[in-house]
Amino acid sequence: MNKEKLYHQIAHACLQVLKTPKSDNADQVKAVYEAIDQAFLNQSALLSSELEDCKNRLQQIAELTDAENDLQDAKAIARQDLAQH
Repeated sequence: MNKEKLYHQIAHACLQVLKTPKSDNADQVKAVYEAIDQAFLNQSALLSSELEDCKNRLQQIAELTDAENDLQDAKAIARQDLAQH
């Protein structure tokens, strides 16, 4: 995920909180902090999932054999599921 998209999602979460009327400024600040925390947690989970996927694909590539596989096989593994992220 690129930085711009990450920042957009966090800003959107903050703006959603700011649209909701709060009883006082301290409550609104707390709500914004919580929205930022949740957005970062969501992004961390996504990045962790992407990292695990990359590790699995690298392991598959490492297990290829010269006798049975070629560069195209490695490229196919590297490119699999990229559209999902």
